[in-house]
Order: sequence, then structure tokens, then C-alpha cells
Amino acid sequence: MREVITCANLIVGKDGSTTLVGSSIGLSTEADRSRFKALRQKSDLILIGGNTARREPYKRTPIPLYILTHSKVRLQPKNQLAKQFSLSPAEFISEIANNFEATKTTPINLLIEAGPKLLLEMVRQGLIDNLYLTVNQEKSGENQISISDLTKGFELISSEEISPCQFRYYKKLTN
Repeated sequence: MREVITCANLIVGKDGSTTLVGSSIGLSTEADRSRFKALRQKSDLILIGGNTARREPYKRTPIPLYILTHSKVRLQPKNQLAKQFSLSPAEFISEIANNFEATKTTPINLLIEAGPKLLLEMVRQGLIDNLYLTVNQEKSGENQISISDLTKGFELISSEEISPCQFRYYKKLTN
């Protein structure tokens, strides 16, 4: 069984919104997308939930894309690197720890790009090691998340401002 290091990445609006007109793309900026791509380069696979798969453009990914969902998701055109699982987040992490063939590193670096429902569930279960949170301080939208609930159990390690966004990095508190 290999170690899995989990890293979550999320952008929110100034009101904690996770989407603008149904997608996170409307909240993003060039600096956010640059950081997003850098996180992907350090990762072995991406995890999203079914709602994210239905709303966001995951037609192509540079690394394997795993979708946790209880109902089938059709990506059009089909992402050749995508696989779907009907497991709990903890079961999924155990599954990849035992079976995923990472090419870059030991341990396995799992990037979570999930929406608020799956991400909060994973936070509450203590399954997130690192959290990268971008706050766009100019835009508001829908599908709000409580930033304090999201970051509970984490320590703020760094914060950087590149207008209009604030880039925050959190690390899970250890007992």
C-alpha cells in the first residue's frame, strides 16, 4: 500500500460562491489558471465528483481523471483518461493506494478539483492534506460554500495577493 498525499484546489468568489453562471471558469483569472496548471504538473491523478464532471470542461486532462459518482457521467467527447467509481472518498483513496501505478513519484499525489459537496465531505473526514484556495475578491456568483467550514482543521501557511485574487495555501493540522 502506497502513501497518498491529497491536495485540493478550489476557487471561490468574494461571497464564497463556487460557480458563476454554472461554472467555476467565470471566477477564474489568468494567474489562477497558471497556478491550477502548476498543481496539475505535480500530480499523478485528478479526482472530481459527478456534478463537477457535468458542469466543467474535463474533455481532456494531462493526467488520469477519476470521477466519484453514483450515476454515470458522459463526457463529450469522451476523455480517454477518465474512469468512474461509485465509492466513498475514503474507499477511493484506499483503492488508489493499493492499485494506482504512478509514473512520477512515490507517494501518489492526488489532486482534488471537486466541487463544494465532495470537497467538504473529504475535509470533514480528514482526507485532505493540503488546500489551495483562490478567492476572487471582485466577483460573486452562486453555489456558496462557507470558507470557515472549508478551512476548519487547517493552518494558513501562506497568502499572496495578485489582484483581484488572493491565493491561500493551507496545511492540515496534525494532532
